[in-house]
Amino acid sequence: MKKGNLAASASKKVQDVAAEKRAQQKKLQQAKTFDNYEIAIQISKARKRNEEAFPSKDIETLVEMAIKVVAANF
Repeated sequence: MKKGNLAASASKKVQDVAAEKRAQQKKLQQAKTFDNYEIAIQISKARKRNEEAFPSKDIETLVEMAIKVVAANF
């Protein structure tokens, strides 16, 4: 095996990997743009109705956490 052939095949492999990576990044960016668009629509609809766009009951607010700490230490 000649040295030139090995270098050429390694170079080709690097180019293929880089092209595949660029294609994946482009695909992710397109999906992300679509997701952001959907989020923006939901926020604008909620503002028109004067509501919260993403109400979350899963995460406690700081006030709720403070009340629990005070109650436990009272």
